[in-house]
Amino acid sequence: MLNWRARIGAICPGPAVTVENDFNTYAPVGVGICTMHIPWGKPGAGPTPENLKMMAAGLEAGCKGYFEPREKQDVVIFACTSGSLIGGPTFDKECVEVIERTTGSKGLTTSTAILDALETLGLHRLAVITPYPEATNEAERLFLEKNGVEVTTIVDMNPERRFIPTLDPGYVYQQTKKLDKTGADGIFVSCTALDCMGVIRYMEEDFGLPVVTSNQASIWASLRAAGVGTRRDDLGKLWTY
Repeated sequence: MLNWRARIGAICPGPAVTVENDFNTYAPVGVGICTMHIPWGKPGAGPTPENLKMMAAGLEAGCKGYFEPREKQDVVIFACTSGSLIGGPTFDKECVEVIERTTGSKGLTTSTAILDALETLGLHRLAVITPYPEATNEAERLFLEKNGVEVTTIVDMNPERRFIPTLDPGYVYQQTKKLDKTGADGIFVSCTALDCMGVIRYMEEDFGLPVVTSNQASIWASLRAAGVGTRRDDLGKLWTY
């Protein structure tokens, strides 16, 4: 039995290779991961606000994959950063309500997990880097600031609009290294499609600030919500709590 400690459901956007892989790779022994996928918006359009809203509209349908009562999940997370904040400062709470009403399980979103992570680490001023276009970055800035977090800068690392999972960890590290961190007390690397779990410890060592990433926070918050207290010092300061 793979899920004798906890069952976690992760609702992923479209062909979410990275977040699905990270949940399965970093889940500790005895934690089962069950993923569902909801259709992306317009194929090839990328993480624009319009596309994200189209995708997020499928959340309730994605939740229906967890109807089997014999396999009820301890927690179900909408594992998409921009998709769970694109509707405004309280949109993550609206998504949580949909998840809990539809599945009967405790609900989370990546955006909710990020806010929980920032509170746990005591971070209030963030330098943010994303692979999103400007309009989506502005939506993210608004979400963070309306939730009490100052954004000192927010930068798009992907102006060529490459398919996000193809941005390798070294590229993410180097782009984050260039980020203006003046006045920030932490760094946020946003997007569950980014492959960067393996470089978090090096970012913290080299940049001298706590680093929060979307998948790091999503898995951490899901485990805590499911009652699993695994700690690891190789996944950033967050995972020592």
